[in-house]
Amino acid sequence: MAERYHALKLRTGLSFIACLAAGAVFGNIAFARNRLPEVEVRTHNGRPTIFIDGKPDALPGYSPGTTREFYEKYMPLFYKQKMGVYPIWIEGWGVAGENRWWHGDAVSEVPRAMSRSGVFTLDDQVAHIRRGDPGAYLIVRFYTRPPDSWSELHPNEFTVTEDGAVLGTPSLASDAFWEKAAAFSAALVRYCESQPWGSRVIGYNTHYLEEGSHMPVAAGYLFDHNPLMLKKYRDFLRRKYGSLEELRAAHNDRSLTFETVTVPKDRLRGPLPAAAGIHYWQNAKENQPLRDYLELTRDLFHRRFTQCARAMEDAAGRKVLILHDALKQVMLGWNHHGFFGYGWSGVSWNPAYPEFMAGSGHMDIANLISTAPGLSGILTPHDYHARGVGGVYEPEGAADTAVLRGKYFWAEMDTRSGARDIGSARDYREWAAITWRNFATGWTRGFNSYWMYGFFIADWFADQPVQDGIRRQAAVIRQSLDWPHKAVPGIAMVLDDSAVLETNGSGNYLNEAVMWEWKMGMARCGVPHNIYLWEDLALDQFPKHRVYYFPNLFRVDDRRLELLRKKVFRDGNVVVWGPGSGISDGTTIGAASAARLTGFAFEMIPANAQRRILISNFTHPITRGLDEDLIIGGPLAYGPVIMPVDGTELGLAWAKGGNNHIGLAIKEFGKGAAGKSGGKETLGEGDYAALFTTAVPLPGALWREIARYAGAHVYTESNDVFLADNKVVALHSLKSGKKTIALPGRYRVTDLVSGERRSGAASRIEFDLQAPETRVFLLE
Repeated sequence: MAERYHALKLRTGLSFIACLAAGAVFGNIAFARNRLPEVEVRTHNGRPTIFIDGKPDALPGYSPGTTREFYEKYMPLFYKQKMGVYPIWIEGWGVAGENRWWHGDAVSEVPRAMSRSGVFTLDDQVAHIRRGDPGAYLIVRFYTRPPDSWSELHPNEFTVTEDGAVLGTPSLASDAFWEKAAAFSAALVRYCESQPWGSRVIGYNTHYLEEGSHMPVAAGYLFDHNPLMLKKYRDFLRRKYGSLEELRAAHNDRSLTFETVTVPKDRLRGPLPAAAGIHYWQNAKENQPLRDYLELTRDLFHRRFTQCARAMEDAAGRKVLILHDALKQVMLGWNHHGFFGYGWSGVSWNPAYPEFMAGSGHMDIANLISTAPGLSGILTPHDYHARGVGGVYEPEGAADTAVLRGKYFWAEMDTRSGARDIGSARDYREWAAITWRNFATGWTRGFNSYWMYGFFIADWFADQPVQDGIRRQAAVIRQSLDWPHKAVPGIAMVLDDSAVLETNGSGNYLNEAVMWEWKMGMARCGVPHNIYLWEDLALDQFPKHRVYYFPNLFRVDDRRLELLRKKVFRDGNVVVWGPGSGISDGTTIGAASAARLTGFAFEMIPANAQRRILISNFTHPITRGLDEDLIIGGPLAYGPVIMPVDGTELGLAWAKGGNNHIGLAIKEFGKGAAGKSGGKETLGEGDYAALFTTAVPLPGALWREIARYAGAHVYTESNDVFLADNKVVALHSLKSGKKTIALPGRYRVTDLVSGERRSGAASRIEFDLQAPETRVFLLE
């Protein structure tokens, strides 16, 4: 009850005692009108689901722009659809440098008036929605960017580059900023909770400074040289090493003292010939300052995340959704400015840019997801790189990890249209193909999506084909609440989000091995895939898969080997090892540790080098059906290069020196892969096959044959984008023609796009696809 008395105090100005008295007298009147719902996330039919006052709700959602003109023009179109929830932005999101709740050093639960007239305030937006769709719920969205009035008072709280330039992003070391950011987050929550419309608010969505990431790293500045950070770095080193001898030994520098050690400078920003010679994988004695700084950044990010999350949770005083735009581990290797710099700034692709997620402190986040206060779930945009027609829909955040750990995941589907914009649909058919693919991805992976206003929408929201599509999609979203969800045994990409500690800090390799792997071959092999974090493997609820791909398991130790033997090296699975698997024991780079992890013997070339693989053996079941000209790899140089010298050769390495090195090899352990015996053998612990590749990414045709050899069900032989769980299958394509989806059993099939139920039970779905198109089917 305490939060209700607090709400009355804010609205009336009465003392707390007076509010208690008022509650006793008018409790059945005042508080009944503003009863705040209890909102929580529970597992329902196998997927994390929002429960409101004990009842599950599918909550189709639309997030609008923030202007009065936008609301008048577009919101009535969605009011007709009866959305379940509207995630709405506070005013000031589009008004640079101003925040109604935070001015200078003062944070207040009573908002100030905006300095600019005509601003469509949060209260105005709520009133508009309450008139147009009174049964809908609200989620309040906001950034914690400092107002100009605070920044002017605190010019020393911002990130400083190694050249001495002061950037516009507050330092992770700034206690002053983060205390105010947490206080503002709490004040906003308390304000909303106290309003007459607080009963329609089911949650809050923080985007931190810039969607959870530290933007100086995106600009190429990994290290913060603010004196505040220097002090925290020195304090960190004292805690970690304790003695001067330990520090000097670790940093390989006899002259160091705790009082004189400085924040490192980025060697990758040096002259190009020198930077190009820095091996990607690094011995600890070569990169320990980098490791220490990244570990400090991790600790600071975890602290700031928890600081803001706990402030919101405490301010709400009830069960409520708190969603975070952060924790984007599937984006390992993201070159943010290298991609978004097109047109407006002309930023070129850097041959050695810092790894964005680790540089933002996003390491070891699995436990944070499970244990942090004030974390109901994650809300992020979806990846921009290949989001248009023919591409894929992958949220930036760690969706599969969140779902596995019982957290709600909501993807922002800002499908753009008409104009020349990122991944925009160029006509109604493309819009339908893109959005049905997007929703189907969520249905097959256990997460949800909502419509977003988009930056260029060409007035399509008002057009009948789009409105008809939204109406049908909203209906299917509501139906999906009743579908039991379970991941099917397919391909698991397993990421180590602390792997950058074994490297020179660059993101280039991970961009190829992670981001482009799930966009290209893995998405188009006819076998469903999921993307997990290393720590997920240890969970009892981790689903069984047939193929396990480790693109960046660079470090090997006893605990990791024990977990792999328990969960992965068994049952006829196939393990795919990326180029640097096991190359580090945590201290030393070499072939011995790689052999310990993978079971292969290796030779090593101590240089950064390009690598490509030519398929050379067409007698093995995995390669028998591949095309003769299949070549894996590209011009990216990284190293040292390790190449297997045993196992069965499947491909030759085209690498430094041009010798006859093995580039792709397979090795059987125990009774080997499930496909080796055609399912006739009983397989258990120690029975598996391992594939080592010296180059990435792998094409869809190769992934399909690897999965088949592992005993996975192959749904389609085409190279179209394919999605599946136990209840839904979907195929997205730019190529017209007859398509076939082979099912793992016999099912009644319903076309979810048209609503048509097919007659009889089927083990195959055959249809003519008119590209561009996405077909989505429900299996019962």
